[in-house]
Amino acid sequence: MHRSVSNGNLMRLLDDELSQEARERVERELARSTELQRELAIYRDMQAGFRELSFAVRPDQSVWDAVDRRLTRPVGWILFVAGSVLWLLYSGWVFASSSVDPWEKIAVTGVVLGFLILLGSTIFERLREWRTDPYRDIQR
Repeated sequence: MHRSVSNGNLMRLLDDELSQEARERVERELARSTELQRELAIYRDMQAGFRELSFAVRPDQSVWDAVDRRLTRPVGWILFVAGSVLWLLYSGWVFASSSVDPWEKIAVTGVVLGFLILLGSTIFERLREWRTDPYRDIQR
């Protein structure tokens, strides 16, 4: 079956981009063909769906920010954590196997553990507050 109205003309009709003559011709064909009416209804639903989508990007963001959040940050964190664990294990082994006085080892271990406990509790507290912070998405 030969179609006298193309899909492009149906979309132009929806977007109100047809000349008066072409518009009248498409509307005559629509009155005759239920297939064209069905396709026009599908295109209307698609158009409404696309209008509901938000592609708006805040002025201070770019599309690459989403790529950064979804790809590079997790890879960076994995590499950072793995490297830090390996470095700490090696440093601990060197420290434990050194010939330094045991009291110096205990003092250094106390300082390091105290620092790590304070750092961990501060990070944990900040993360806990961040989850319920109503102002976390406010830009200055």
